[in-house]
Amino acid sequence: MTTRSTFRGFLALCLALPLSWAAAETYPSKPVTIVVPFPAGGALDTVARVIADQMRTDLGQAVIVDNRAGAGGTVGSSLVARAEPDGYTILLGSVATHAIAAGLYQKLSYDPINDFVPITQLTSSPLVLTVSPQLKATSVAELIAAAKAAPGTINYASTGNGTALHIAGEVFRGATKIDVVHVPYRGGAQAGTAMLAGEVGYIIANPQLVVGFIKAEKLRALAVTGANRLDALPNVPTLKEAGVAGVDITTWFGLWAPKGTPVAVVERLNASARKALAVPEVKQKLAAQGDMAVGSASADFSAFVRSEHKYWVSFVQSAGIKID
Repeated sequence: MTTRSTFRGFLALCLALPLSWAAAETYPSKPVTIVVPFPAGGALDTVARVIADQMRTDLGQAVIVDNRAGAGGTVGSSLVARAEPDGYTILLGSVATHAIAAGLYQKLSYDPINDFVPITQLTSSPLVLTVSPQLKATSVAELIAAAKAAPGTINYASTGNGTALHIAGEVFRGATKIDVVHVPYRGGAQAGTAMLAGEVGYIIANPQLVVGFIKAEKLRALAVTGANRLDALPNVPTLKEAGVAGVDITTWFGLWAPKGTPVAVVERLNASARKALAVPEVKQKLAAQGDMAVGSASADFSAFVRSEHKYWVSFVQSAGIKID
């Protein structure tokens, strides 16, 4: 590189830094939109509205939750990837949109790593293996026995093809060697309704979707997919405790901004989201529905997402799971 080009690069950097901090000093000067790439009433939507209420107070501007569902969360994610990188349109995504999708879709419309700037990880939680009134199974062993006694007759629900719930269902199917039918729904609310109606036999769901129904004894929990039991369901064993190994799945949600968003704006959003997660009432509300509040630094979240992306892309591809 020549001395002249080096100087130009240095000058550009010097000019960009004041602009970044100037943007932060006036940010936000209008409403901020959190795009949720799944339907209203689902797990991501629930967390988004809890966080948005707190961030609204901290930022001094309206924080709008905009549901843009479709294709396992990839439609809304793509929309944010192409949005103006000014901090006014951000994404509340998940392990599905930023780790699993790249392994599932041959032509993904965005790059989960390079098209976004990670803001913070919001939550972490296991999934809950839950059976509907249609099934009489009261344990994981009974569910497996029922499926093996009548191959292809028991179905399980998910919140759509390519979602974490779909992948969890396939992992469970493979680990237990059962023959069951996958029934994808448009979102969590629809899958929950189908479960209550007994249209499907079971679901491996985000806790937000099923904990309330389980506590009301409308649905029955058999196990959780994490390494530890869920505080919201302390009497429900892990799948490992129930005798099924290899299904240690933890889901997570986070916030992203489009690539090119000023660093200072990302830091402002990070601080606001982490402040929201630190509110005792927010922690309690999230814990009651099965979520653990996280709140990480942007750099830490970036490293975590890269690790998860590498793991899940490799897993999905080796398992031969694809969506055209």
